[in-house]
Amino acid sequence: MRDQRAEGEFAVEPGARWMGGTFLAIIDAVRAAEASPALGYSLIGHSAGGQTLSRFAAFTPHAARHIVIANPSTYLWPSLTERFPYGFGGLPAAMSGDAALQRYLAQPLTLLLGTADIERGADLNVREGAERQGYNRLERGRNAFRAAQQLAQQRGWTFGWRLVEVPDVGHSARRMLGSAEAQSALSQQ
Repeated sequence: MRDQRAEGEFAVEPGARWMGGTFLAIIDAVRAAEASPALGYSLIGHSAGGQTLSRFAAFTPHAARHIVIANPSTYLWPSLTERFPYGFGGLPAAMSGDAALQRYLAQPLTLLLGTADIERGADLNVREGAERQGYNRLERGRNAFRAAQQLAQQRGWTFGWRLVEVPDVGHSARRMLGSAEAQSALSQQ
């Protein structure tokens, strides 16, 4: 969705190059292979996959029944002042503003957090924008959910997010995605 310029400066790439379009093409291919053009779908992503899905939810029109974002390093913060890629700030008008935030907060999202995902390993984004979200993945997820919920309440907007925690699990895709909590989140309509 972006190409990196200088530290903290990003240019938005043409929509045809966004990962969201690739996801939709895969979904369409599965629907065609199943001969079921209206086949429903849910999406789940862990770590960088979850990070990608938060941007997908915000910027790509879709028909996902549910999107589960598990243990990402950063979130797309529900803020017009926090600059992209950490928030909506600095994006073209069509991608930012109250209408964009309102759509994002109405999405059927579950933030799936491992309660033991508190390590600050080499794969944790520690840039300034990420650090403003929290000290570790668990704290960042809780903070993102709380900020989104508060904004929706303040504005009287629909809030479609849920926060689900998986006890005693760290940054393990296998344990997170195989958990009963993940299965329950995916079955939500």
